[in-house]
Amino acid sequence: MTNSNEPKGATMDNFMSMTKEAGHTPEIQRLIDLHAVLNDAMNGQLILAPINLEEPGKRILDSGTADGTWLRGVRDSLSAQHHYFGSDIEGELFPTQPDGITYFQQSFQEPWPTELHNSFDLVHVRGSLAGSSPKRPVEVIKNLTSLPKPGGWIQLMEMNAFNPPSNGPAMTDFARMASQVWTGIGVGDFANQLKTMLEEAGLQNAQERRIIVELGKRAKPELQAQSVNGVSAPVKPIAAVAKDLETSLSREQLDTLQGRVRAELENEGGRVEMIVAWAQQPVEG
Repeated sequence: MTNSNEPKGATMDNFMSMTKEAGHTPEIQRLIDLHAVLNDAMNGQLILAPINLEEPGKRILDSGTADGTWLRGVRDSLSAQHHYFGSDIEGELFPTQPDGITYFQQSFQEPWPTELHNSFDLVHVRGSLAGSSPKRPVEVIKNLTSLPKPGGWIQLMEMNAFNPPSNGPAMTDFARMASQVWTGIGVGDFANQLKTMLEEAGLQNAQERRIIVELGKRAKPELQAQSVNGVSAPVKPIAAVAKDLETSLSREQLDTLQGRVRAELENEGGRVEMIVAWAQQPVEG
């Protein structure tokens, strides 16, 4: 779930450093847990772009793939055979057994290898665009447009931190912190601008869907623990970034936020809104 290749000292470095210090196993487990919750909220339809997935041989790239959880989820949901590719700047996250998926190291901030240009039916990014900093997310999206075939698609999915659903005080503080961090590192309200940025990047037939995801006590019993871990685990490293920025939360509020979010989700539940947008590469001629 990582893509950024920022210079040393950039503000998101604190997030990456704390995640690495915690070890890859907890981060991969968090991504697995979050995927299970999002997959359920999407009714198992992980690809919303209108691609004929019953026709075999599609080339699908997940940028910021980590251990390939999303790709395996897509593959397991389809009967037709397709070609799956996962890229991430953190190659250490790749599984030791690729299991038919092609993994390669690549930051989505950097130009993509020319041999990959115009080669994919779908390019997917989920939960990674904050890593665009110090660039703007629209620059990263424009960079992604080198990858789809004519008529191919890009699909993006991000959490809405700027206009979140109604929640308890801890989850409200989490959204407030995230929105102020995204503003502070220069990426802004990118989740609510996904469709607009895809259009600005020159893509066509852009669409958007907003999905409410129930968490903790409000989630299905079998997903409650996974939803708590999936959402609360990144609070601490994001708070570490917030401490280097001007935010409206005190240091004590930031220090206690992860525990407060976890307790609130376990005892009362909460919700987030995920925004999915997809758009099509123009067909030549």
